Amino acid sequence: MTFATPSLDELSAMLGKAPIRFERVGLMSSAGKLQKIVWSEPMPMLAELWNFKSLLTRSDYDLNDTSDPGQRDISESQIKKIAEGIRTSDRPYLGTLVVGMDPDSEFVDIQKLGEVMPGVFLVKITVREGAPTIWSVDGQHREFAIDRVWAAVKDATEGDTLVVRRYIEQSAVEMTMLLEGDRDILSTLFIKMASTKPISPSLIAVMDKASIQNRLGQYVIKNAKLCEGRTSYLADAAHKKKAAENGSTFERLYPAAAVRSAAAAIAGVGVRDRTPDARETHLEAVVKRWTAVDGSGDKALEAIGDEVVEILDYAFERVPGWREMSEGTLTVGEFRKRYLHSAAAGLHVISNTIAAARIAGVSPRTAVDALAGIPWGRKDLKTTGGEDGTKTVASHLFFEGTLAKTGFDVRAREEERQWIASASGATRAGYEAAINRVLQHIAQEHPELKAIASDETFTELGLIARKRGPGRPKKTAKATTVTE
Repeated sequence: MTFATPSLDELSAMLGKAPIRFERVGLMSSAGKLQKIVWSEPMPMLAELWNFKSLLTRSDYDLNDTSDPGQRDISESQIKKIAEGIRTSDRPYLGTLVVGMDPDSEFVDIQKLGEVMPGVFLVKITVREGAPTIWSVDGQHREFAIDRVWAAVKDATEGDTLVVRRYIEQSAVEMTMLLEGDRDILSTLFIKMASTKPISPSLIAVMDKASIQNRLGQYVIKNAKLCEGRTSYLADAAHKKKAAENGSTFERLYPAAAVRSAAAAIAGVGVRDRTPDARETHLEAVVKRWTAVDGSGDKALEAIGDEVVEILDYAFERVPGWREMSEGTLTVGEFRKRYLHSAAAGLHVISNTIAAARIAGVSPRTAVDALAGIPWGRKDLKTTGGEDGTKTVASHLFFEGTLAKTGFDVRAREEERQWIASASGATRAGYEAAINRVLQHIAQEHPELKAIASDETFTELGLIARKRGPGRPKKTAKATTVTE
């Protein structure tokens, strides 16, 4: 009588264990609290097994999804660029690919085989079916690229494709598995390590939890009505795809980085945010003052976020353009065509006006009502000249030279050409001048808001530099006696 030798999966079933998904030998070490295992994966195996149809999972980052680390959206041009590099190189080096997984002991077994140097162990990791999801942390574009190239050359028997196939078969890629399942930690680690393609400031703003300004911005983006379905941090196509999957819609208005800056401004930073470090320092001071009342930094930050959301919601229902969007009578596309504050610079002006009211100790709602009386439309123009033979010139009623730059619309059909104010760009000089003009106007038109334009408010807001101390006394020349 003969007996067939059972396979590993059959043995596992006999022992009451789930089948093995994969097994590798590597070096385990730590990065502070984070444990990681490193090994080299043959490039063909990387394409066949470590792809998004088999072991790996990815998705576009979604601020509202607390269960998925998410990634930046896929760039087809980036995949093509990497794939072309693999096809044309006799040294197809891809760097280190990083994945992350919760090391659930029910499905993941890590056996230490020996210590090769202090803190570094040779280990065998066995991962069984039913184990937690393995997320791509850094390298998704490279993973797509090698999968695509290998599929094109793996059956080659001659010519250049055979050469490419052989180079790939001779190659391996370093893999690092982070033994971590926390979504926020994986997202933040991605932001810290990603280097093959620059990450947009807006994606950093929503993924990175390491800074106070980002956490405040994320809270406002998730809760303010103005931001709902309108704040961008991925490509428009990726946002619209995810919105369709969720049964909602997306229309791009403000980038997440701009909303983050606006939230920090309203909280008390004002325009003292010339660098991210400066914004963080000033916001830390704001949170510290609130901590004395709310008991902890997290609670204080949430309380600040609630105030910012409350006043932005009020402004959303009052400021022209925003008001119509809140009522559902104006699309984002039409708003962008008609109003100057559809640009980030306009958002900065509104948020810093609210900040000035809070600093001055006057009602932010009254300040918002005053903002509603300012002409924000691109067609809110005045014309000069014409009757005496001089050339007719148009300019914006309020924001010319700050948020607006008025010109004749030569792109329209001749019979439809007209003067129109275009956004002059989100330069700091432009929107700070606009903030100054708005505050001076409000203080003059609304006596109850006079303090909004005081030197003290302007200084705290950052529009006026703080006075320096007397400094060192000037040196005076000592008297000397000239003798022959």
